[in-house]
Amino acid sequence: MFMRVLGKSLARRKSRVALAVVAVIMGASVSSALLTTSFSMSEKLSAQFRTFGANIIVQPRSDTIEVGLPGISFGSVTEQRYINESELWKIKRIQNWSANVLGFAPFLYEVVNVEAGGQSRQVVLTGTYFEHLVPNITGKDGSAWSTGIRNIAAYWDVRGDWVANDSDDRGSMVGTTAAERLGLSPGMAYDVNYTDPFTLNVTRKALVVVGIVSTGGPEDSQIFVNLDVAQELSSRQGKVHVVQVSALCFNCPAEKIGKEIEYSIPSVQAKSVRQLVNAENDIMMRLESMMGLVTVVALGASTLGVMTTMTTTVVERRKEIGLMKAIGAPNRSIASLFLVEAAIIGLVGGLAGYLAGYVLAQYIGQSVFGSSVMLVPVVIPMTIGISLVVAVGASAVPIRRALGIEPAIVLRGD
Repeated sequence: MFMRVLGKSLARRKSRVALAVVAVIMGASVSSALLTTSFSMSEKLSAQFRTFGANIIVQPRSDTIEVGLPGISFGSVTEQRYINESELWKIKRIQNWSANVLGFAPFLYEVVNVEAGGQSRQVVLTGTYFEHLVPNITGKDGSAWSTGIRNIAAYWDVRGDWVANDSDDRGSMVGTTAAERLGLSPGMAYDVNYTDPFTLNVTRKALVVVGIVSTGGPEDSQIFVNLDVAQELSSRQGKVHVVQVSALCFNCPAEKIGKEIEYSIPSVQAKSVRQLVNAENDIMMRLESMMGLVTVVALGASTLGVMTTMTTTVVERRKEIGLMKAIGAPNRSIASLFLVEAAIIGLVGGLAGYLAGYVLAQYIGQSVFGSSVMLVPVVIPMTIGISLVVAVGASAVPIRRALGIEPAIVLRGD
């Protein structure tokens, strides 16, 4: 009997039901689109941040000693230490967050004399990895895992080419400021020499400019060569000053990754680039807050639409409700009738809203992020659940009004 009354009620009011369903679809589609975009794009957006440079700096642990006389401080002296290159592979083998380590690049710095164009100038020469295959570590596709400055410094503006790989012992990349001062351009050859501060031995190396680097930072005044070249030039084989690590910090703080690196390599200390990490987190939070606000507004509009439709339905069915009460129908049965109608509206609107939202999410992904959106299965029950809550919640006031109808007054025509 209940189902028959429910079926006839829905059949007689197709237009009203359709309006309510459309109202739910509007809110559900926005919720579905933003939820899908949020789940799918948060990780991609976090990965996009990594094009701005490394977010973790690994340095050797050094002892700082205060020096001076009684009552007079001369400051502090820090012992110069290095990181062993042979231990760098452990950065990619940390225990819990290894998959989040996208790449790293070591750096060894030394001041050299550059002889080019008949002039000699002192410049900082930096040894690093450009494209280095890490032994015993493979990528997701089973191929050898490579890392280097090309992986973690996509923001570098390079005129010319990159130094190819570790086998290139003559190629170099010159910062734009250094290149202007030395009169260097891609393809030109020049010589560098390094004087050991302790033995005063001088080592020389002939280099060729492969590319010109522009970053707007200190790199513009440096010369970059393969790490092996810098180590050989300064007789510091297997040593590096610092390592920059690019870590994907989606659902994990950079500090935790840094702690794991310190645990794997006890002789180092890892610090996050706090400004960059905080900026990333702030942007992510603002984006999620904006999506949440848009979703709330859309659901509010849907709730208002369903409430208006259901209230109109109650007004139109006053005599029917009064007759049901007059023949003994309890309030529970009348409330159940409207609640089931609302649930059906929420279910149909939620399913249709999810499909419309997925299409909308694809448009948002392509137009805003330049990438397609993945299918996120968990969004389906979430969208349907939200739609049911909206539809049933919006029916609370109309149902209360229906239960307050007096049969005698209604049937009398007042």
